[in-house]
Amino acid sequence: MKKFLTLILSLILMSLSLTAFAGWNDRDIVERIRAVGNTPASQKKEDKIFSQRLKEAETARAREKVEAAQGYRTVTRRPVVAIVYENNAKTKYDNTIDKKLFEYLDAALPARTYDLVDGTPYKTRLAETGIEDIADAERADIIDVLSDSDLDFFLYLGVGPVTVKDKSSLLAAGKRANSTIPFRIIDIQNNKYIYTKTYTEAAQTTSAIGSVGSKSVTLEIMTRVGKQIQEAIETRLPKTVSYTEYLK
Repeated sequence: MKKFLTLILSLILMSLSLTAFAGWNDRDIVERIRAVGNTPASQKKEDKIFSQRLKEAETARAREKVEAAQGYRTVTRRPVVAIVYENNAKTKYDNTIDKKLFEYLDAALPARTYDLVDGTPYKTRLAETGIEDIADAERADIIDVLSDSDLDFFLYLGVGPVTVKDKSSLLAAGKRANSTIPFRIIDIQNNKYIYTKTYTEAAQTTSAIGSVGSKSVTLEIMTRVGKQIQEAIETRLPKTVSYTEYLK
């Protein structure tokens, strides 16, 4: 009876796991990024005491009066960022690679700071003009296609094929992995790169006992690059967009 109950429980857990896994690729890129991160916690607003809210309201009313008198106002809002992600690692654990990189993207692009949108429609527009390889495309060509959009920034992240080779000696065995990861941030409105780099990374592990898996050595690369990508976004991507709006 105990073995039967254990078997039933295992089947239920396996079914739940497969259901969650099956839906992963059906989600858009933004949903997947938010799913692996800590967005709910990051979206929680700090409670403000009444005096703080009153002071902010008074400041807003005073600003509106000045703007009405001068005939224009300065608008400050969250940037709209489109993201295109391509995983060409061609491994048995591509979803795990996705989730590892998405952890860092979610941390660097909090929902309260950026309006992150799925870049698939923009990728399609680029492909229709002959731009299939975004990583190697000219910045000016990308901007020509996307300049009439509502985007402020276009972010591209790709994962090249991962190659893993065995390495061994008399006393230890291990794996060595290599991959290239192109990363681009383009300022659409100002026609410039904010950041562009292709990470050419390698990692290796060895063990004197047992074998070392390809997955663990590959994730070492993704962790290293993910941290660098997070730092690049946090230090280079503007957290607000401002412009002048004239009042009628």
